[in-house]
Amino acid sequence: MRRSLLPLVYFLLPLTGGGGVGLSSCSEDDISPSANNWLVDFPQGSNTYDTEIKQVYDLYGTQMLYRYNDGMMRWMVTEQLDYVSRPGDEHYVGEAVKFIKDNCFRYYQQDSLRKYLPYRIYLASDLGRLRNYSGLDAAGNNVSIRDTVWHTVAANGYANICFGLASSRITTLSQDSLRLAKGELNAALIANAISSGYIRVPSTFTKEEVSGVNWYDYVGSFNQYGLIEYIDARTMQPAQDFAMFLKYLIAYPTDEFNERFTNKTYDPTGRIARKAAAVRKWMKEEYGIDVEQMAE
Repeated sequence: MRRSLLPLVYFLLPLTGGGGVGLSSCSEDDISPSANNWLVDFPQGSNTYDTEIKQVYDLYGTQMLYRYNDGMMRWMVTEQLDYVSRPGDEHYVGEAVKFIKDNCFRYYQQDSLRKYLPYRIYLASDLGRLRNYSGLDAAGNNVSIRDTVWHTVAANGYANICFGLASSRITTLSQDSLRLAKGELNAALIANAISSGYIRVPSTFTKEEVSGVNWYDYVGSFNQYGLIEYIDARTMQPAQDFAMFLKYLIAYPTDEFNERFTNKTYDPTGRIARKAAAVRKWMKEEYGIDVEQMAE
């Protein structure tokens, strides 16, 4: 059975052996389960897409929610996820569900999806990443900057993924943006599988790739250290690097990926090319996931 958030139920455990502990007698009528502890009603409506959402739940045990409190999506036990979202526009929930099924679910075996998928997928009209920067600016002054970068496509949280295209924007994206959206969505799914222990990151992806680098100088030269996008060298984890490669390998066919990211200008050290090859091989041989086929 996959994990789920079950309604709170109290159980009476029998006492064994002797001792001075006693229980007052009560009738069976005195024992009853607690009230349903679901945070939301599910399914959330009676539209055609609600029927599809219910079918997804029946197959994989995953709820898709478009009405939710943002605090639910951000909850991380001891902290909050560094993303914020706005609940989905119900006029475009159907398009969002179709995009997820066509550009993500269909690439995986059902048994794999039952493991990889989180308990919930939040369908947001927009998703923003919170960026906090404290340090020196180019002039050597101490600065502290907080910003929210909206229009993020997908992010994985605690037992959830948030998909940020349940809005009119999903109908206006360019072909290139749609490919990147597909890559980011699949990368979020696999990142969730990594955090849940179903997929491992190969040893190729280690923090040693950027260890000992002055983090300020590294900002402008991250590609020389084998990264496709900037990830803070002070806090990066191998899984972040791995997921970033998946995003672009799934978005772009091999020839186009190489043209963009493994040319001598962008990849002077050849690290990106080596790591990209390692990702393709690892996912196909270890988990039967052909990222090249997904990109095509």
